[in-house]
Amino acid sequence: MSRASELGSEMTGEDVAFGDTLVEVDGLKKYFTQESGLLSGLSIDTDEFPPISVGRQHVKAVDDVSFEIRRGETLGLVGESGCGKSTLGRTILRLLEPTEGRISFKGDDLAELDGEALRQKRSEIQMIFQDPQSSLDPRMKIGQIVEEPMRAHDMLDDDGREQRAKMLLEKVGLDPHHYNRHPHAFSGGQRQRVNLARALSVNPDFIVCDEPVSALDVSIQAQVLNTMEELQEEFGLTYLFIAHDLSVIRHFSDRVAVMYLGNVVELAEKEELFENPQHPYTKALLDSIPVPDPRERGARGVLEGEVPSPLDPPSGCRFRTRCPRLIAPEGYEWTDEEWEHARTFMRAVKRRTFEPMTAAETRAEFFGGDLPRGEAGEIVADAIDLVATDRDNGDDAELEDGVNWAGATERLLESFAEESICSQERPDYEIEPQYGTGVHRAACHLHR
Repeated sequence: MSRASELGSEMTGEDVAFGDTLVEVDGLKKYFTQESGLLSGLSIDTDEFPPISVGRQHVKAVDDVSFEIRRGETLGLVGESGCGKSTLGRTILRLLEPTEGRISFKGDDLAELDGEALRQKRSEIQMIFQDPQSSLDPRMKIGQIVEEPMRAHDMLDDDGREQRAKMLLEKVGLDPHHYNRHPHAFSGGQRQRVNLARALSVNPDFIVCDEPVSALDVSIQAQVLNTMEELQEEFGLTYLFIAHDLSVIRHFSDRVAVMYLGNVVELAEKEELFENPQHPYTKALLDSIPVPDPRERGARGVLEGEVPSPLDPPSGCRFRTRCPRLIAPEGYEWTDEEWEHARTFMRAVKRRTFEPMTAAETRAEFFGGDLPRGEAGEIVADAIDLVATDRDNGDDAELEDGVNWAGATERLLESFAEESICSQERPDYEIEPQYGTGVHRAACHLHR
């Protein structure tokens, strides 16, 4: 059956041809307010001062994200847990109110719609949730669940809705006779197929899939993904496919966006991103993919350190606090080898990953006995003295394990990390792709 089948999407508003931009996100932000402290939530508003809120902090879950999705394609969105993937998907669909930015869908800005206009638009944009059990009402029968969106949008009469629900159940690989069963009678994979049928019931053009197979067994994952591909071809669907499993992303997506701490750090065609990654975070994610044959595993890159808090994300490049390729600050005389040694020492001091030793032993351990030249060497020497066991390294109140970790960390970070371009400017570069002709964007100053 062709994309223009009788069950296919009924385009409303501005029609969009296959391959043209269907969804465009521009500068999208979603901040959550977190109240803390004794005066949390207290508002001050007087004639002398403008209104302010006391004790409130903003969690920057999605912070200035921009990309587009073409009609008929699947854009994969990948990143570590907590990076903002699900929040981004829900904000695009207006399940969460955007803080700022534009969400263009077929020429309409979803961020500006409300009331009846937004309700009507929801028939064209749907979502498949991660947990196939909790996303289905256990008190409702399968037929009622699939028909519910149609009732909400006044589609068809009772008989028409029942016939369409049974037809969709068959399309997603279930028996139409399951119409009168409850969700508890089905396996996880079958429940997710019910979610597929429900999403399709109102003829959507765009579906956000929020880790739709992560709760399923591997063999069931493949079956559900194959069904989703068949439905996309038949109904002309467009997917934003959110996942943390890069193997699934590679199998299912046309293009891939990599997200870290509320930002999209790399965006490229699937083959280009997997074969020619240009951001250190993307490379680290790809290195983490399990390799079945132990003889082919080789050295694997492992990210060090914790993800920073979205309450106070790093300036410039969000990844710089964990990046193994932080760019050397200007104003110092460095060789590549000297900067590599200084960066290794700075990370080790910040994370306290070595046992304190004498100043001479520390120089030998991290610098081979030879410190960098000039002012850079003086700063490193100061930091070494603060963590050396044979030096006077500060106030007793500041000492931990007998050394001044905090003082050394501050000295190094303020002099080196904070002076790097990585901390001063937010990167966004377009790179010449090696595979295909699509746009390849990477948020890394290595490409300046």
